[in-house]
Amino acid sequence: MAAGRGKRLAPLTDKVPKALVELDKGLTLLELAMRVLKAAGLEELVVVSGYMGHKVEEALREQEGVEVVRNPEYWRENGYSLLKAEEAVGSEEFVLVMSDHVFEPELARRAAGAGPLGLCVDREAKYLLDPGEATKARVGPGGCILALGKALGTWNGYDTGVFACDERMFWAARELAKRSFAVTVSDCVNFLVSEGVCFKAIDATGLLWADVDTHEALEHAKRDLLPLLLTRLGGHTGP
Repeated sequence: MAAGRGKRLAPLTDKVPKALVELDKGLTLLELAMRVLKAAGLEELVVVSGYMGHKVEEALREQEGVEVVRNPEYWRENGYSLLKAEEAVGSEEFVLVMSDHVFEPELARRAAGAGPLGLCVDREAKYLLDPGEATKARVGPGGCILALGKALGTWNGYDTGVFACDERMFWAARELAKRSFAVTVSDCVNFLVSEGVCFKAIDATGLLWADVDTHEALEHAKRDLLPLLLTRLGGHTGP
């Protein structure tokens, strides 16, 4: 998902989409996410652009194994962006990630290995600058997610933004888009749960991940998280 504007990162995002904000010279959030996915063994990537989508397309023009699809209605939230990827992904199982998250390859490996449907859930979130801002997960005793949301009254884990998916996620997004203007990925999960689907909580406790929504979170990612992550990707920012 690389469609969002990222208003809280203005004025940086007045000139580029959030996915192209740099963590280091020449290393954008999107580029880092793609390198992590490839390090996890995922070779075919679909990127959904939206705000300033032409800039995302330009940045990825020379990339092999990457297909870009655009969501012209990116303001309808990331669940609607997910729906735009349906034709490119088809009926294959896939791993869904957010370009504005930094995360280590092991999260994507666990999602791919667990199979659909599931979400990597962290019980500690020790790398988050502000855990209160994160989306929460309430996981039942059987290991299935009962609810996702930022305002849950009771919860026992954090949504890392790394999902194991199949075509049922597209079905959920399509059904919700008929009923609501804005659709989030969390809405899709909650819809499937309401339909009796077990959405597994994949344990990701202690793994490195963080969302980058604010200038403070961006600086935290640059200063504290990127050096750690680069050591797990070979220790350099170059191609």
